[in-house]
Amino acid sequence: MLLRQIQYFMAVAESHHFTKAAKQLFVSQSALSQQINKLEEDLGVKLLDRISHPITLTPAGEEFYRCAQKIISDINHLELQMQHYARDNQGTLHVGVITGLGKLPLTDIFSKFNTEISPQMQFSLTNCLSKKLCHMLGNHEIDIAIMAVPDELSTTDFELLSLQHEPFMVMLPPAHPMANQAQINLKDLQTENFIFPTAENVSYDVFMAACQKAGFTPNIVTYCNTPGQRIDLVQSGLGISLISESGFTYFNHHADVVSRALTEPFYKHIAMVRRREEKHSPLVDKFWEYIRTNYGQDEA
Repeated sequence: MLLRQIQYFMAVAESHHFTKAAKQLFVSQSALSQQINKLEEDLGVKLLDRISHPITLTPAGEEFYRCAQKIISDINHLELQMQHYARDNQGTLHVGVITGLGKLPLTDIFSKFNTEISPQMQFSLTNCLSKKLCHMLGNHEIDIAIMAVPDELSTTDFELLSLQHEPFMVMLPPAHPMANQAQINLKDLQTENFIFPTAENVSYDVFMAACQKAGFTPNIVTYCNTPGQRIDLVQSGLGISLISESGFTYFNHHADVVSRALTEPFYKHIAMVRRREEKHSPLVDKFWEYIRTNYGQDEA
């Protein structure tokens, strides 16, 4: 009995059709049928009822399917674990990061860790939105993420190390009637046109929740994930927007835009995140402890 035969059987069992299964597996229908016939011959039992339409499993086939599911799951897990160790042997730490971490000196962090702690290692960096980074963590595509924390992030599945709680600001054109105020009540902006990040961006959820808490649903005229482009759109007069304090400082390249604090501030929570596992690679643990010691933020 070969793994390939098990995979072929699973495809037929789940699609209930030889033709569909063959297309999924990119093999000919005859080759698929031959392999399953050989599997049944080796086992001495019939696994499929070929007379029924769609194809169904025999009692033996149902038992084989249950066991095969576990085998395939164990093999997939084994492959992931071996990839995990392969990365360790290569000395590469796979880190996902978001754009707009102005107050967090990532370049210095990576350089100092590499120089002071682990000179033989390498960083592999991926830049994505936070929700995508959560997905990549769950799929073992990266080891650690430094990101804005989504409300839906499961602390059962992931471990968090808080790094920043940074207030959001309002961005306005200088000619705006409220531009001279030191602080602005978000409720007073309910008739304004807003420039929001897309729904895939954690900031969208944060902005929307803040507006709804202030008693209104914002009138969104356009969506833009790039902080620098949102600044430019505000300067053009298209609308107003919200941005983190460091984001405004980092991305505002002499644009004619002002930022103002909110009377009831809300915050961007930046954290380092990893899978909640019993055992991480030594490299992941070293980096985690280095960040905890030098940049970690105590929770209130």
